[in-house]
Amino acid sequence: MATTMHPGSHHLVAPRSLTQKVCIGVGLAFVAAGLLGIVFPGFMAMHLSLAHNIIHLASGALALWCGYADDPKKAYSFAFGFGVVYGILGLAGFLIGEPGYPGVGHMEADENLMRVIPNVLEFGTADHIVHIAIAAVLILSAYSWIKRRDVDNGTSGIIKTQARVDRDLNRRSDSERRV
Repeated sequence: MATTMHPGSHHLVAPRSLTQKVCIGVGLAFVAAGLLGIVFPGFMAMHLSLAHNIIHLASGALALWCGYADDPKKAYSFAFGFGVVYGILGLAGFLIGEPGYPGVGHMEADENLMRVIPNVLEFGTADHIVHIAIAAVLILSAYSWIKRRDVDNGTSGIIKTQARVDRDLNRRSDSERRV
């Protein structure tokens, strides 16, 4: 990636990767959801308890930090790690969630209620759907960063095989010259 001068500044700025941009977007969404959840606990039919909102705010802050970091590997690590966690959380909700009334807020019964900490941290069907969607976005952006990095390094697909062949040929010719 090329670095450029930021307008009106004396700092060099590298363009942000897709994964960094996704982290920034997800971070802003998490912070907004955390703040909205404090005011409207049933926002979008999700079970937004104080604990759930604190998790959103902390996840959002971390996502923003990783997205704005100079090293795109931080954004990749966040996207992959949190993508896996949110994916597991969403799938677990559908697999082990059971019908019930949430103890958080004044919400209606849910067919897939998963009580992580009863009356403190509970997830319903809407939460599971959102968690799986977030997981898909994060994991796909992490995958795109890996693919982009491999293309930039010339180690993707057939190029990777050719690069290995060239490297091996160079090693053999270097060792023959020494003898």
